[in-house]
Amino acid sequence: MKLLNRLFLILISILVVGCVTGRPNVQTDHQAGFSFSGLKTFKVLESKQETKADLLVSPFTLSHIHASLESELAKRYQAVLGEEKPDFTVTYHVIVEEKIDPNSYNELYGFGIYGRGFYRHPYPFSPFLYGPARSVRVYNQGSLIIDIADAKTDKPIWRGVSEKRLGRQMSPSQQREILSKAVAEVLSQFPPVN
Repeated sequence: MKLLNRLFLILISILVVGCVTGRPNVQTDHQAGFSFSGLKTFKVLESKQETKADLLVSPFTLSHIHASLESELAKRYQAVLGEEKPDFTVTYHVIVEEKIDPNSYNELYGFGIYGRGFYRHPYPFSPFLYGPARSVRVYNQGSLIIDIADAKTDKPIWRGVSEKRLGRQMSPSQQREILSKAVAEVLSQFPPVN
């Protein structure tokens, strides 16, 4: 019995560690054949938020992301000052979209198979007794897009995208914390390993 308990604890430990150390959801793309080893200096350009949807993103959040980008890149590269020409430039864009999650959820009993969402009651009047078995959740999806361009040609050489679910009741400081982590996650994939 003690052996079974120990095996169970080891299995649970492995599962927890696996969940904690999982790779972040970051997607990247880059120009094939470009030599990233020659990049030494950078400059982060101001964000170009140009659509009506961009009004959802606070200017304070944008300045926070700008500072996070400079801080993360300064760990590996040299920031240029003034009018100096960098090796690469960094632009960023934040998109906040309202999304719909049509998954089953029952407010009385909970999610999925543990609630009534997937269960069909055999009695015809059960929907009137218990309410609808399906509801829709609305949430905000935040996308951080980071583009890196060769400063000599102004052509893009790398793009990283991170998408995070943002709670509708989150304060701006909570959103900034999530976006700061997203900046670190995306830039951990730069430069690409060929």
